[in-house]
Amino acid sequence: MGLWLRPDTQDPGSIKGAELVLLLSQAEPLIVAVEEWLQSPWDPCPAADHSISVTACEAVVRDPALAPPGTRLALPLDFVLAPPPHTLQPPRLSWPCQVAEVVLALVDPEALDQLEPGGLLWLPASFGRHWPVSLRDPHGKLPPCQALFDMAGQQLVLGQDSDNSTAQYPSDIPQLHVVLTRTLQVPLNHWLGWNTKAPTYQWPMPQPWGAELRLDGQVKARGSLLQLGQGCGLWVERLDTPCAA
Repeated sequence: MGLWLRPDTQDPGSIKGAELVLLLSQAEPLIVAVEEWLQSPWDPCPAADHSISVTACEAVVRDPALAPPGTRLALPLDFVLAPPPHTLQPPRLSWPCQVAEVVLALVDPEALDQLEPGGLLWLPASFGRHWPVSLRDPHGKLPPCQALFDMAGQQLVLGQDSDNSTAQYPSDIPQLHVVLTRTLQVPLNHWLGWNTKAPTYQWPMPQPWGAELRLDGQVKARGSLLQLGQGCGLWVERLDTPCAA
């Protein structure tokens, strides 16, 4: 965990003596908030003496009441699984967006034997007012994030679970499943649901909806979503690997 006190310099190691003391004093409210989050003392001095290496997550201070704007807080992603205190949440700190794959549905393995170009693979989860889907971190560092796919509104909605029907897909999916070809950039605070009272987060999802059928990381078929009536299916445009057992 590191603190970049001088975003305007490429050599943090040059910050020493009185300047370092001054910068640390200016960042005191931020340090106190981090200690509250960690529930333990935190000494950021070593991180101020060398450049911060590339980490999984880096937040940028926006509120001058915490530290000079532009001050960066670097930490591994597993730290942020526990919600930070309100003082470290947006808009006071700017947190990065994370790449997300949209997992639409799990599919019966027997469907592989019946696939052919031009065919339609029905997705029963799509039938209903809301389509429960799951956001997956392709790198496996974050837990799945539940969401609803609003086909009529052509948008993805996070933070709305009125009927408790959101999909519960694991991060590492060994089963045959359908994902959208297009990935999303989801703000970390919405992904992890830090503020349960925050308004829903909506991401536009205009057509066409390209999609893939995958198994063990391999693409078995490519196509697009085809909406028929109240439901939806994967219209298979081509097979990428032989699907017969």
